[in-house]
Amino acid sequence: MSQPSLPYDPEDRDSIVAYAERLVGYSLRDVLESLPSKIDFSGHKGGFGTALERHYFGYEPNSRPEPDFAAAGVELKATPLRRSGKRLVAKERLVLGMIDYMTVVSEEWESSSFLRKNAHLLLVFYLHEDGGDPRDFVIKIVRLWDFPEADLEVIRDDWEKIVAKVRAGRAHELSEGDTLYLAACTKGATSADRREQPFSAEPAKPRALSLKASYMNSIIADSLDRQSAVSADELRSGATFEDVVHQRFKPFIGLTADEIAARLGVRVQRGAKNYYAVLTRRMLGVAADKKVAEFEKADLVVRTVRLRPSGTPKEAVSFPAFDYCDLVEQRWEDSDLRDQLMRRFLFVVYQLDRQGVPTLLRTQFWTPPTHDVEVHARDCFEQTVALVREDRADYLPGSGDNEMCHVRPHGRDRHDLVSTPSGSLAVRKSFWLNQSYLAEQLADAEDS
Repeated sequence: MSQPSLPYDPEDRDSIVAYAERLVGYSLRDVLESLPSKIDFSGHKGGFGTALERHYFGYEPNSRPEPDFAAAGVELKATPLRRSGKRLVAKERLVLGMIDYMTVVSEEWESSSFLRKNAHLLLVFYLHEDGGDPRDFVIKIVRLWDFPEADLEVIRDDWEKIVAKVRAGRAHELSEGDTLYLAACTKGATSADRREQPFSAEPAKPRALSLKASYMNSIIADSLDRQSAVSADELRSGATFEDVVHQRFKPFIGLTADEIAARLGVRVQRGAKNYYAVLTRRMLGVAADKKVAEFEKADLVVRTVRLRPSGTPKEAVSFPAFDYCDLVEQRWEDSDLRDQLMRRFLFVVYQLDRQGVPTLLRTQFWTPPTHDVEVHARDCFEQTVALVREDRADYLPGSGDNEMCHVRPHGRDRHDLVSTPSGSLAVRKSFWLNQSYLAEQLADAEDS
């Protein structure tokens, strides 16, 4: 029996969604005349969602293991958008529930608490405005999201990787870079918070299961510019996402780049900036002008690596150029560099012969080791911030100063200058992985 006092039927999925869709284009203040004026949203990231549950849907927020609308199997999630140029993108990841290290080790995927609670997500996207009153944030998108079959297979693999680490007594080593769509994000009130884990005396940071912001963007974005490279049937066969990707490239191993281009009908010249990116998409079975849907959802970084005859990379791997003024305001824990290094990479590796002709050698997935990120990359970042604050932007760490990474120019030319905090101008720069470090990682990887 539904509750007659509610303006929707909480046991009927269509009724719940139809009631939620009334929100599109309006704020909470618009739709709720009785909205209390003294809701305290300050310092409470879930404040908007709590107000939505309590004052619009008419139920008390809770932490029960079943979905919010249990009879209909629907879990309600409010999540913020932000403007990025002319587009709207996810402001943050979507947290789907804390990981209980002590109980998750006894769960199986098909009956897991995660799947039971989150199989059908009612997503309410609202536009966050810095400094604005959350009562006035406008709801832009309402969508009932059932994971596509292929996505769910990837998420299952992600979940099993996370649980396997906890079962191995390595919950303290969990990293968002371990997985593709579903991440184990940190959730402590402070960076010092720790929880016990069942198979190790080492305490671990509190973590929650979450959908990466990149996956959320795949829900938001117009799908016309994306194409899937992996089918649900392939993943159901027992192969992992990464297995399928490797198989896509396998027929081309041993061919030169130009031979691959000829076989696939690629008309881009080898000297063109996007030549290798187009080859990669075409080998994956994706059109040259499309983005790879799965890579976008996973925030996977794809890089072409060309090895000299000696086996060392011809180029270092760069990250986006930084803004000096923004850089000095960042803490390591929230820094752009740390975020970039917490992602998973796919290297498409070519071997150069003595005439410089590139032959496809292998593909290799890689996640930067946590120790290297938290020790070496952090040291490089903090040295860079300190030097920029001292107005010494011309003396930033070089490749000989750090085992993992360094800073060097990343502009059009030496005249590409940007402002520093002191008001002076300096050459545009970025962080780079050292060629020697990359060579070691490529040699040590076992998933090629």
